[in-house]
Amino acid sequence: MTDKKKRLVLLDAHAIIHRAYHALPDFATAKGEPTGGLYGLAAMLIKLIADLKPDYLVAAYDLPGPTHRHVAYEGYKAQRPKAEGNLINQLKRSRDIFAAFNIPIYDCPGFEADDILGTIVQKLQVISYTLQEIEIIIASGDMDTLQLVSGDKVLVFTLRKGISDTILYDEKKVLERFGFGPKLLPDYKGLAGDPSDNIIGVSGIGEKTATNLIVNFGAIEEIYEKLRQDKKVFAEAGIKPRIIELLEKNEEEALFSKTLATIRTDAPIDFKLPAQNWRQSVDLGKVKRIFNELEFRTLGARFEQMLGGSKIPARPLGEASLAAEASIALKTDKFSREEEIELGVMVWLLNSAKTDPKQRKF
Repeated sequence: MTDKKKRLVLLDAHAIIHRAYHALPDFATAKGEPTGGLYGLAAMLIKLIADLKPDYLVAAYDLPGPTHRHVAYEGYKAQRPKAEGNLINQLKRSRDIFAAFNIPIYDCPGFEADDILGTIVQKLQVISYTLQEIEIIIASGDMDTLQLVSGDKVLVFTLRKGISDTILYDEKKVLERFGFGPKLLPDYKGLAGDPSDNIIGVSGIGEKTATNLIVNFGAIEEIYEKLRQDKKVFAEAGIKPRIIELLEKNEEEALFSKTLATIRTDAPIDFKLPAQNWRQSVDLGKVKRIFNELEFRTLGARFEQMLGGSKIPARPLGEASLAAEASIALKTDKFSREEEIELGVMVWLLNSAKTDPKQRKF
């Protein structure tokens, strides 16, 4: 390591692909291979690399089958519909994109991608690479990773909506959004629950009350310790007797829900920081070949330009530039099939109610 701080970007591949799959239309190649989610992933990768300028890139995946959370709680994520075949196919195919970008992939049976990310962050704190030497940015479409934020050393780059509206969270921004720090986010879910993961929390306690309890009394364990010591302090903080009763009756549920919401940092993975800077190891030819296979030919040109090997103008994902480029193409009506597909993506990003790139008004 040199004295200069290095930047590692950890990619929550599963969350990014899920978000892209549901945000973009169901495009496909001429041979019928579905590519909407893959296009979103590829475009997001280019945006991440251009915006964050990482020295190292690493991807984490979920694997099929139950996790330790399913073993502990049969109802975990039970309300979620089964993944569609097209999504499953694109999740599998997405590994080819990471391979072409020479981005190492980590996964582990029984653990979710969040746990892989948490384990990598933890390992970097205890091995020779310290957080003073490496800045970590976690890129995800899943807000659960915010609990891993630490000062300005571990940040989360996440998607607010679609694949183009992003925000970078440091500890200050987490505090501004929730009213408490990142480490207390599992406590928040332990009280308020999380319908998306079917985490029950304490029935009858909502987000506002959960926030009030955490801001005034801290973690769930501290809340119950103070509850046993002196109930009067809860009344003084504006906590109603009904809420105190709910807490007393549901201590086990609160603690268990917190455990389910907490990202594990002990996944048995053999993590190693890549030996080379990402730009030194990437093979432009491999990237362009996979983009050609998927019929993302203009993405190949954008990627080449970003690496400094082409004078072809880049196509940023900003709304103004998307609108301008889409308008020009619509006026000329001169574009290939793959450009028509990508134009459809641009129109979709501007207005998700429009999926026909030949429509004159959007």
